[in-house]
Amino acid sequence: MVTHLFFADDSLLFCKASTQECQILMAILDLYEAASRQKINADKSSIFFSTNTPSELKDEIMEVMGPMQDSKHNKYLGLPSIIGKSKKEVFAEIKEKVAKKLSGWKEKMLSIGGKEILIKAVAQAIPTYAMSFFSYPKGFVMKLKA
Repeated sequence: MVTHLFFADDSLLFCKASTQECQILMAILDLYEAASRQKINADKSSIFFSTNTPSELKDEIMEVMGPMQDSKHNKYLGLPSIIGKSKKEVFAEIKEKVAKKLSGWKEKMLSIGGKEILIKAVAQAIPTYAMSFFSYPKGFVMKLKA
């Protein structure tokens, strides 16, 4: 059974990792292209596989799906697509982004008000954006506050 999520002009389609379901998915995408007269850009499309999917099955599915690439679980909209057991590694990157922003501002001669505006507008936005999708570990929140 194909399920889906929509984000702005992006679509995430989910199906079981089988050649039969992927053939059905490709048929659905072909129908969409014919009905809407919009072409799906395979160069901007990618496939996510579960870590439990055997490599032979991945190869079969990749043949069915055509020019789409295996995403290797990269990022989507600036956030990790998949978070494993170690959340510390994933969220450490968010702390690094905030630290980079703050260190760049220290060099600038800004008033206290200017720094406050930058912190509210940018430094708070980075972790807040990720918080809208993920629940942070308590230890990470304490480090972020420091």
